[in-house]
Amino acid sequence: MWRHSSWAFFALLLAGGGGGGPGSLRHGASAQSVWTAWLNVSWRMPGSNESYWNVGESGIYGQDSPLRRAAGLVVAPEGPGAANACSLLTNFSSPPPPTPWVALIQRGGCTFAEKIAVAAAREASAAVIYNYAGGSGNDVHPMTHPGTGNTVAIMISHSKGIEILRRLEQGYQVTMVIEVGKKHGSWMNNYSIFFVSVSFFIVTAATVGYFIFYSARRLRLARAQNRRQRRLKADAKKAIGQLQLRTLKQGDKETGADADTCAVCIEVYKPNDVVRILTCNHLFHKMCIDPWLLEHRTCPMCKCDILKALGIEVDEEERAESLPATVSNEPSNMPLHTDEENPSETGSSGYASVQGNDEPVQEEVAPSESDNLQLVNNTTEPPPVDVLPHLDNPGFEADEGEVREEKA
Repeated sequence: MWRHSSWAFFALLLAGGGGGGPGSLRHGASAQSVWTAWLNVSWRMPGSNESYWNVGESGIYGQDSPLRRAAGLVVAPEGPGAANACSLLTNFSSPPPPTPWVALIQRGGCTFAEKIAVAAAREASAAVIYNYAGGSGNDVHPMTHPGTGNTVAIMISHSKGIEILRRLEQGYQVTMVIEVGKKHGSWMNNYSIFFVSVSFFIVTAATVGYFIFYSARRLRLARAQNRRQRRLKADAKKAIGQLQLRTLKQGDKETGADADTCAVCIEVYKPNDVVRILTCNHLFHKMCIDPWLLEHRTCPMCKCDILKALGIEVDEEERAESLPATVSNEPSNMPLHTDEENPSETGSSGYASVQGNDEPVQEEVAPSESDNLQLVNNTTEPPPVDVLPHLDNPGFEADEGEVREEKA
């Protein structure tokens, strides 16, 4: 027994046509409901008591067909090329009245309305149109056929129509009973369109809203970061102004043969070079260290934070973002004074006191053997600075000299 499942009709409501060719569905038909047709097909050989039948929801009522029961003997058009029943001269070997009969017509060649009109002119109780072969031939589609009156019209699949046609050709007497089946709403109705539209609007609005929120957040973070950078640069500029400046002279230890080089430019120190001394007692060329401190705010050698050492307030979050490593130096209790106003001043060494101007070089005084506690002034050779206690107050040399004199 062959039958179509009802879900197949519901899935194919948007396909089909209203004429002889595919895709000629009536305008607006996709938004309408369709009714399935239950077919009870029976056949027997004339003169035999054996009969066969099958039942199934294997047809669809046309959009312009009355929804009522129809029954009768199945009759196909006669003659070569007459299976489409597109000619008004198409002949059916219909039984004489009052025996009801059903016209079995192949799809194609002309419109559905023309085929049904030919069957109605021959007083058929119903017109059963089977789909053509190939493509969607085994499917059924809603069809439109305006102007066909009260003639019942349904569509069945190509395989179902060929099965009935073959039995007719074999001499069987085929009877068909058409009953109204179930109503199926259209796949795309007004509620579906509204639901899809609202869903699309919600998804679009959510996407646009998220994009606006993300862009605004990125812009806010960028502005906050720019403000932090400007604030840090202003603090760094203020801190740089508090660092000591010196002008190196001939005979300073920094200009000797064994002196160190500037860690930024890797150049040796020369007389008349202007150097800046940091809070950690490291010194560099002023033109080299100032741009570095403005961007990094740390000593290139020991990573000492000049803002922390000078006690300049900086937000901890900004400090964490600006410093790649943790600085272990403790802040100085005594702020350093700048001598930037007088860059030509001299000093006896690169690590002289930064409290005020450097003292001028005094003449060497020979110490008395009887007075071991006499203070020794600067000599022609600068005091040794190779080993220095790590103090935050750079002006420690005077104290150390006094202690060394007392021990002597």
